[in-house]
Amino acid sequence: MPPAAVALLRVLIRRPGHVVSRAELLRALPGGRHKPHAVDSAISRLRATIGDPRLVQTVVKRGYRLTADD
Repeated sequence: MPPAAVALLRVLIRRPGHVVSRAELLRALPGGRHKPHAVDSAISRLRATIGDPRLVQTVVKRGYRLTADD
């Protein structure tokens, strides 16, 4: 799994079911300064790697969340 995807997964796992803002995810990316699109790219790679894109949901204009089992 690419390092950026791992970094975002770590943030999302800490708060399953809760929306994590794109700004917070951007700060979590390794390597310093990134453009906001870097979050979208890393989320896309994360979804492809875990094999079930439904596990990471997009919350329009708010961020992303890891689905939580009830």
